[in-house]
Amino acid sequence: MANLFPESRILLAALVVTLAAAANVVAQDAPALQPDMPITIDAESSEFDYASSRLVFRGLRLDQGNLGIRADVVETDKLDFAQGEWHFRGNVLVEADTTRLQCADARLRFRDHQLLSATLTGTPASFAQPAPDSDRVNTGAANEIMYDMQNGTLQLVGAARFSDGINEVSGDLITYDLTRGRLTAGSSDNGPVRILIEPPAREEGATASP
Repeated sequence: MANLFPESRILLAALVVTLAAAANVVAQDAPALQPDMPITIDAESSEFDYASSRLVFRGLRLDQGNLGIRADVVETDKLDFAQGEWHFRGNVLVEADTTRLQCADARLRFRDHQLLSATLTGTPASFAQPAPDSDRVNTGAANEIMYDMQNGTLQLVGAARFSDGINEVSGDLITYDLTRGRLTAGSSDNGPVRILIEPPAREEGATASP
């Protein structure tokens, strides 16, 4: 069926939601990079797969300062954090400061002894981050979440949704800037952006205006 409202579709595809106006999300500092902190690895077992020339860890826990990562199985081609990629599988949990990300599968890229970025996939992959000075929690989920540590952003791709505990945004692509407290929601031709903004709680005994 032809799109009878192409202008509306274009507006939806370029929709930018400023959280201060549309969703009561408070900006906070992104997790700081910690290249000078040591990295520790604890695992239930480890082995070297000669067929694939890869290191395999089971029941791994990796820590660096306030960054913690764990998974059932982890593979890498070398025990090197100068420039390498690690593949985490099964019950993956990434904790950076107060941000928690969970997924079934994740590929983490390290450079110069620090986590540079992570691509998390699942059904869905999800994150949670308590809002400062509030009892609410910012949450999001998508088929894929791309975490850019340097820029402090989360990009949610595919069946993406975000909530600040009251209001909700959903679409094909949502980018959340952790430092600015800004949300950008986009859509494709087959996936509109949907925004649900709840009315403020009415005080007991108050009556609606005529």
